[in-house]
Amino acid sequence: MGLPARIRRPADLGAYIRVRREELGWDQQTLALRLGVNRRWVWSVESGKPKVQLDLVLRCLNELQTQLWVGTDLAPPDPNPHAIAAFGKPPSLIDINEIADMGLKAKDKGGIK
Repeated sequence: MGLPARIRRPADLGAYIRVRREELGWDQQTLALRLGVNRRWVWSVESGKPKVQLDLVLRCLNELQTQLWVGTDLAPPDPNPHAIAAFGKPPSLIDINEIADMGLKAKDKGGIK
């Protein structure tokens, strides 16, 4: 899962872990063996059970080659370098009306057919 995911609930984290595990082609037993836990623990975390050990969750994310970032709702996500190159600002600051205006200006100049 190359794109960032907003995690607000245990179920969000569990879904992310399940998708990432599947991307790697692992079943629950494979992940459990890599973590030194039983398959039931993997099932519990993927099911969004709120009472799993944080240290195991962090080890799990590391094993899945995933980084965990935190921030406030006020902070925009890490900028997408492609969006910055295209529009000169991070995607969270891009105005859809500005994009539409750019297209209209290009059309007026004969750039879009």
